[in-house]
Amino acid sequence: MENAKRKSKKKKINLDITAQIKEEQAIMLDLLSILTYMSSIATSNVSRDKIFELASKQDGITAKSVKKIHLLAKNYGYNYARASKVVAEEAHHPALRDFLIRLSNALGLGEEEEKFFRGETERMVEVYTNRYLSDVETLKKWTDGYAALLVSIVLVIAVFLISTMLFNMGDTVTMSILAGTLFCFVSFFGVYVIYRSAPYEITTHSLEIRSKEQELARKMSKIILPTVVITSLILAMIGVESWIIFLVVGALVAPVGVAGMIDMKKIEKRDYDISTFLKSLGATAGTVGATLAVALEHLDKKSIASLEKNAWTLQKRLINGINPKVCWRYFIGETGSELINKFTTVFLDAVNLGGNQRKIGEIVAKSSLGIAILRAKRKLVSVGFMNLVIPLHAAMSGVLLFIYNIMFTFNNSVAEMMGEHSAEVGGASAGSMPVGMGFFNIGGTSDIAFIANYVTFIVLVLTIANVFAAKFASGGSNYTLFFYASILFVVSAIVLFIIPILADSVFTMQLAAGE
Repeated sequence: MENAKRKSKKKKINLDITAQIKEEQAIMLDLLSILTYMSSIATSNVSRDKIFELASKQDGITAKSVKKIHLLAKNYGYNYARASKVVAEEAHHPALRDFLIRLSNALGLGEEEEKFFRGETERMVEVYTNRYLSDVETLKKWTDGYAALLVSIVLVIAVFLISTMLFNMGDTVTMSILAGTLFCFVSFFGVYVIYRSAPYEITTHSLEIRSKEQELARKMSKIILPTVVITSLILAMIGVESWIIFLVVGALVAPVGVAGMIDMKKIEKRDYDISTFLKSLGATAGTVGATLAVALEHLDKKSIASLEKNAWTLQKRLINGINPKVCWRYFIGETGSELINKFTTVFLDAVNLGGNQRKIGEIVAKSSLGIAILRAKRKLVSVGFMNLVIPLHAAMSGVLLFIYNIMFTFNNSVAEMMGEHSAEVGGASAGSMPVGMGFFNIGGTSDIAFIANYVTFIVLVLTIANVFAAKFASGGSNYTLFFYASILFVVSAIVLFIIPILADSVFTMQLAAGE
C-alpha cells in the first residue's frame, strides 16, 4: 500500500512539473486572452455568476482556474471572493496567483466587475508587452550565442578531422562516435535554448476550416513527406552521391514551405488589420444602433486592407440569409489566424450577450493590436538571424568538407608517392628510414571511407539543427519548417558539390607550382 502511495506521489510530481513548464510558456498570453474576454462580456451587465460560467468554458490554463472558482461558488456555497482566494493558493505560476489574489480582493470590496476587468486587461497588456520584449532581447542574445556555439563546435570537429587523417589515433570509429555525439549534443542544446528563450505564441488556429494556403500545404505534405523519406532511402541504398540526396530533399519540401510562408505573410497582415476591423465594426454598430450585419454594410472595407476580401465574403454570406454563426466561423477559419480566432470570438460572444459594442471593439482591438505589434518586433530579430544562419551554415559545412578533401587528396598523394618508391624505401636501412613515419596515418583506405560518410553525417546534423533553430527563432506555422529546410538542404547540396571540386583544384595547383 505504501509503495502504491509513493508511486502515485511520484507520478503526481512529474505531472506537476510538466504543467509548470506549460504554464511558464503560455500563462502571460493566456491571462491576456481571458481578461480580454471577461472585460468584454462584463460590458453587457450580466451577473457575476454568468461571467465566471462563460469564462470557465474557454480554452487555456486560466480558464481552468476560473472553472474551479465557479464550481466552488455554485456547488459548495463559497462566495466568489473566498473561492478566488482558495484557488489562488493552489496556483503554480506567480502571475496567475497574483491575479487571483487581486480578483479576490476586488470582489470582496464590492468593486464593479466591468471596471476591475477593464483595468486588469490594460495592466496585462503592459505586463505582457514588457515580458514579450524581454523575451525578444533574450532571443536576440541567444541567437548570437548559438552562432558562436556552432562555430566553436565545428572547429572542434575540424581539429578532430585533421588529427584523425594525419595521425594514427587508435580506433577511428570510437573517436568519431564520441566527437559526433558531442557535436549533436551541443548543436541541439543550442536549438533547445532558442526554443525556450523565444516568446510563446500560437500563430495558426486548429479549426476544421482553414485558409487556402493551409489546405494546400496540408494536402501536399501528406504526399511529399512519405515521398521524401522513401526517395532518400532508395537513393542512399543505391549509392547516389550525397549532394544529390540533399538537393532532392530540398526540392521536394520546397512547395510545402513556399505555401506555408505565403500563408504566414498573409496572416501577419491580417493580424495587424483585425484590430481596425473589430474596432470600426463595434463603433459603427454602436453609433448606428444596429446589428453587426447592418454595421458591416456601412463599414468602409478599404480601411481594413488585407481583410477587405474576407469582409466582403462575410457580408455576402450574411445578406444571403446564411446562419450568422456559420458565416463568422468561415470568416475566422479562412483567415487561418489564431489571433483572429481568439479575439473575434471574444467580440462576438460579448456582442451577443448585449454588451456595449463600441467598448467591446476598443477592448478587443487594443489587445489584438498590441500582440500584432510585438510579433513585428520579433520578426526583426528572426530575419536578422536567418540572414546570419544561412551563410554561416554554408561556411561551416564548407570548412569541414574543404579540410576533409584537402587531407584526402594529400593522403592519396603521399600514399601514391610511397608506392612509386617502395623498392627504395624497402631496401633502405632502419637508420635511414624517416623518423616516426609509422606515426602518420598514410594509406588508410578504410578509415578514409568511414570519415567521408562521417563528414556527410555532420553536415546533415548541422543542416537539421539550423532548420529547427530558424523555425523556433521565427515562430509561425509548422509549415514554415519546410521552407527553412528547403533553403538549408539546397545550400548543403551546393556545398557538397562545389567544395570537393574546389579543394581538388587548389591542391593540384599547389603541386603544379611546387614542380
